[in-house]
Amino acid sequence: MNADNTEKFRFRLENDEGEVEVEGEIYGESQIPFLDDIKFKAVIGLLNSIDKKNFSDSGNHQVFKYFVREIEETIHEMKKNDQFQGKLN
Repeated sequence: MNADNTEKFRFRLENDEGEVEVEGEIYGESQIPFLDDIKFKAVIGLLNSIDKKNFSDSGNHQVFKYFVREIEETIHEMKKNDQFQGKLN
């Protein structure tokens, strides 16, 4: 990765009460407007770091199922629509 071409994207996820649940930054070289390719790479990297066993071992298998369903529904909506489906800040 060439530091001269590296771009940064800041993200933030809030719950329905407006409380921050997660936020962060990703960096990378992008070929797509709004760094959408870098966002996909970050999602894939994070998904690859999750172990289903941790949910089962902690008695939270339903939480794992909930998040997998959320991801599947989000991907389904992304495929159907040409533009962002969520709430823009």
